[in-house]
Amino acid sequence: MTTLELVLALGAVDRTERDAAAAAVADLGSGALPALIGQLQDSVSPVSESVLLAVLRRIGSKAFESVLCALQASAPGKAPQRMLRVFAGFGAAALDGYVGALLLEDPTLRRAAVTAISRWSSDVPTAARHVLPLLGDTDAEVRQAAVQAFSSWGTTVMPLLQAVRIDGPGSARAGALEALAEIGGEAVISARDIAALERLARIELADDTPVPLSCCYLSWIAVPTGDQAGVMAILGLSQPRPVPFSVGVHAADIDSHGGLDADPLDAYRRVFVTPELAGWTLVVGAWCDPSATERQNAVLEACERLSTRYGRAQAYWWSATHDGSAVLIAEDGVVVRRFGYFPDEDVQHLELGAPLAYEQQRRAALELPPLAANRADTEEDADEWMWELLDLAPNLAGALGLNPLSVDASTSILGTGKLALTEYGHRLGTPPGALRR
Repeated sequence: MTTLELVLALGAVDRTERDAAAAAVADLGSGALPALIGQLQDSVSPVSESVLLAVLRRIGSKAFESVLCALQASAPGKAPQRMLRVFAGFGAAALDGYVGALLLEDPTLRRAAVTAISRWSSDVPTAARHVLPLLGDTDAEVRQAAVQAFSSWGTTVMPLLQAVRIDGPGSARAGALEALAEIGGEAVISARDIAALERLARIELADDTPVPLSCCYLSWIAVPTGDQAGVMAILGLSQPRPVPFSVGVHAADIDSHGGLDADPLDAYRRVFVTPELAGWTLVVGAWCDPSATERQNAVLEACERLSTRYGRAQAYWWSATHDGSAVLIAEDGVVVRRFGYFPDEDVQHLELGAPLAYEQQRRAALELPPLAANRADTEEDADEWMWELLDLAPNLAGALGLNPLSVDASTSILGTGKLALTEYGHRLGTPPGALRR
């Protein structure tokens, strides 16, 4: 068999045949590299990326050098993703090569090298010293890769990052601050840095404009008032900090993905309280979810208190990935409707009150019979109604007042948005994570 035929045999369906070909190709060593690189560059090659990587790793340093040379021959920023993934997969044996790649001109290769070092190095202090200059890289994606590397190393690298904030290099200071925020939040950031961030926020707030609240999992309480301070007082929120609107939305979004680790209550530590938007104040964050097991009773009581003072209060949950909707409507101190829809889940325990006029109007518009306690939909009607229910939260919010997905620069705004701690945040501290636009 020719070298190319042996390499193509790596794509065999039969594992025995594939393993035999892998052993034969590895024995060829450097002589097999042109054919292997050719298959790696071919996006429709019958040989999988993982099989090619396994054989290249068996060949060793010469294979790493060949992959790197092929990547450098690509136009800047045009390196094939398949080859970049293989480049980053050589393991600890290639660490010296990755350190050298940090100095390459192509930012795509620098970024891949940072990712590889963070993945394979067992000597974190040494790896961190090599990656540290990339915190100030001229390319934004390389800088972000460096921040992510430091974040993955965790508390071990905090002293180094804190030293950078004091002694420089200056180009790396901003990246070091972001990495510190990702690792430990405000608890590990100096008072001087927090003050600097607050000064920057005040400057940015001068020309702040609202943006859609486009979170993957969006929970919010809506109150028809501009009394932001009064709403926060009733909800027991503390330590409010002014932030640009987009920063508040980002915080709510990243928090909505929390609660998956040791403490499921982490997602409830803070909320974004909007400025007055077309006569409404929104409190945004997972803590506002009217359907969450840990929060449903507290959210119900909070909306009752808010509606006693402001006439109305609403709480919603909505998934951008069609996982469902939940709504809670309170008027004059009484919850008049609570309802949730999550495909394949029994949520009868959530349901309170009679269907709203909006629900019946939407049924009529879809030519469906009115909702009634003693009548179930046919399968066809239930299917059509399901699509309405998936977006019930934002649509109902828009019909009753303000749809947060429709908020944009044209929405009238009065005041400044604030990130505030809930009772969980007061007890557990501000959540880690850098705040971004």
